[in-house]
Parts: sequence; structure tokens; C-alpha cells
Amino acid sequence: MQGQSLYTSFKQERFSPVLAQSLRISKASSVARFPYYHVDLNAGGGYNHEVDVQGSPLNFLAAVARTQRDNVHAFFIDQAASCIEELIAQPALASFPSDRLAIFHGDNAEVLPVVDEYVAAHERRPWHAMGSILVDPNGYHDGVPWDALRTFCEAHPRFDLFFNLNVRSFRMERAHIIAKTSPAWERKRLQPLSAFAEWFHRPHWMWTEPIQLAGNTWIQGVGRTMPTLAAGYASLGFYDSQSDRGRSIVDAFDGTTKDSAQFRLLWDV
Repeated sequence: MQGQSLYTSFKQERFSPVLAQSLRISKASSVARFPYYHVDLNAGGGYNHEVDVQGSPLNFLAAVARTQRDNVHAFFIDQAASCIEELIAQPALASFPSDRLAIFHGDNAEVLPVVDEYVAAHERRPWHAMGSILVDPNGYHDGVPWDALRTFCEAHPRFDLFFNLNVRSFRMERAHIIAKTSPAWERKRLQPLSAFAEWFHRPHWMWTEPIQLAGNTWIQGVGRTMPTLAAGYASLGFYDSQSDRGRSIVDAFDGTTKDSAQFRLLWDV
């Protein structure tokens, strides 16, 4: 997506500490003996050569190393064969235990049930399995496997959800859905941020202020079943959706407020 390359460095720096925090939470004495599962949708090739920065798969593996979380199972998915070939060749993946690493060339919606079966086969109580899912789509309503992801999240409430979403894509697609400009758009369901808590069975969300670059604007979010000490995440740029600032971010994104000044006066990175 245009502008995504230059934005990658900032995106990965912002995701890195919250991914690490989920891994640290899973190291609590009561649950540390259980596996941790991570799913990366639209994983890419692992490295962005245009801006010389690690992509999300290598970013996650680096977080695993920093937190020294053992017994981690990783699933990396992408539809592009070229990305899969590049990802397989990454040295960081070669050093990761092969029996706990799966790389899929395929559709996210088709692979998520496979991951669900894997978790069920390795857990006596799959409902209690811990993990995370990173969703960084190309596009918005077409880019997220809404139904498959919802089903997976309902079955696994202890998986944290991490989103990187394009504000411009949402607004353009929202206009087509509302106007029903074609039969294809008429069949689509509008999915604003305010609907995420119910749709994904995750009542607790934190969102960042949107960041603008080269005509595109992105926002990042973390969704969890259990509440988070949100004060600690404000320093990382994430604001609880129930706070005044969080509600303002969600309302502006969804277009439910007349004041869109924050989207016109964004920090241009």
C-alpha cells in the first residue's frame, strides 16, 4: 500500500513493546508452563529492504528472544508466494525450532481454522490457550478475514489482537458500503472500530492516535478479553477506548463526530 514502506519502521517500533508485554504476561508463574501461540496474518517477507527495517515476523521473534519466553509456536501467513520464499530464507527463522514454526502460503480465512485445529490438538483446554494475532491488512473491509477471525477469537479468548489499519481505506470503503454502489459493496458489512469489542469478543481495546504519511493514515489497536493497566500503555501511544482520549480517537475514526480536526492536523512522519 502506498506510503506503507516509510511507515513500517514506526509501525514496528510501536508494536514491538506491546507484543513483548503479551509475552511477559504469559510468563506469569501460574501459566508459564503452557505454550504461547502467535499468528501473523499478511506476514510479508520478514524484512522491508526499502527502509532497512524488520517486518512483523522478525519483530515478533526478537520480542520472544528479549522476553526469553520459551515454548512459543509461530504461524506466519501470506498470499504472495514471493513473500513466503523470502520469509523462509530469513536466518532468524532458521534458528527457531522447526517443530513450532509453520509458514503458510494461502488465504487467512482458510488458514485460521488450521491453526485452531493445531491448538486444539496441543491443548487439553483450548479455551485457555494463550497467544496473539497480528492483523496488518492491505485494504480494510476486504483485507480482514472478519468471519474466520471472529470464530477463532470466540474459541480462544486469551489471544490478544493487534491491528494496524488504514484510515483512508476505511473511509473510502465506508462510502461505497453506505451508498451500495455495486452488488459487491451492498453485500459487505460496515465494521467501524466501535464494533470491534462485540464482533471479536474482546471487550477491552486501546488505540493510538492516527499517523499520516504520503496521503495515507494509519491507526493501531490492541484488543483483549481481560482489562489492561492502560496507564502503562499511554507512554507507548495507546489509549484505552473508554478514556476521553480513546473515545475521541474511535469517534473520529468511525466518523461519528463532526470534529475531524485531529485527522487534518496529524503529525506527518
